Amino acid sequence: MKNVSIVKEDYGRRIAQASDSEKSRLANEGGQALTKAVTDQGLSVAEYNEILQIAQNDPAVHEKILQRIK
Repeated sequence: MKNVSIVKEDYGRRIAQASDSEKSRLANEGGQALTKAVTDQGLSVAEYNEILQIAQNDPAVHEKILQRIK
């Protein structure tokens, strides 16, 4: 989650500062970087999304994830 957050912040900032002609390219590049951040941790994007969904719906799981991040 930390890696995903870092990539989102980085590309969000870069896209905000980019010219209109560069925004699409950066968005695609950012999407690939997000996928790599997830798969480098041994998860598929579907698994990552499922974990986030469960964490949103289950406070106990949400708390465990927060503890592991710290």
